[in-house]
Amino acid sequence: MKRCWMEQKCSQGCFEMSRGARINYRIRISARARNLRLTLSPRDGLTVVVPRGYDPGRIPAILERKRTWIEAHLRRFAEDAVASGGNGTGAAAARRPAAELPETLALPALGESWRIAYEPANTRVVGVRAETAGQLIVYGAVGDPAACREALKGWLRLRTREELVPWLGRLAAEQGFSFREALVRGPRTRWASCSSKGTINLSFKLLFLERGWVRCVLAHELCHRVHMNHSARFWALLGSMEPQCRAIHRQMREGWKRVPAWVEEQEGE
Repeated sequence: MKRCWMEQKCSQGCFEMSRGARINYRIRISARARNLRLTLSPRDGLTVVVPRGYDPGRIPAILERKRTWIEAHLRRFAEDAVASGGNGTGAAAARRPAAELPETLALPALGESWRIAYEPANTRVVGVRAETAGQLIVYGAVGDPAACREALKGWLRLRTREELVPWLGRLAAEQGFSFREALVRGPRTRWASCSSKGTINLSFKLLFLERGWVRCVLAHELCHRVHMNHSARFWALLGSMEPQCRAIHRQMREGWKRVPAWVEEQEGE
């Protein structure tokens, strides 16, 4: 299986918050990032992830717009620390790179379950590899939780390209549909979409859904190649492929609860 990796380079900055308080932040350049992204954790503080060539002079204005989000999370971290009676450090914390990182990964859409181990190395690169069946290794600068999350999400995108995109192609061939290309994305509010030009976008978060639900999503987007709407004809066509489609659509309203919290641990520009 191919490796998924991400280069990282870091610099520092300081943001002045309300009442004169200040928070230091790291600026990390990501080869995979397309837009600025903020991550915030009790252990690593505030990290600003930017694509290559991004103008750092734009960062203060963006942080100002996200002031409410930043301060709300800092208050929550402080409250959690008081509730736990400490700062969360100690032997147990030292054994893992960050408490919020996953130790297991279940992908119902593929019928896969993975154990995750973190291997530190003296490098700025974080990567993911499948060591053996059911065992994933996150290697490199694993002391950076944000980088580990991004590397794991990159691996999920890879699995989506390897498994769901071919599945979409097979289903299209079986049912007599065609599409121009399939792209893998990670939007917060859509499982998939289909453009008028024939491009189908699939979210890698589909991997966390039941296989039958995923098939319904794939069929849904293929039906949009005939009807670019949700008319009665669209639902009739989808129903001919998936008789339980309406029931599945109702069930999928709760589907986002199945996406692990660490996958959504980011704030975009």
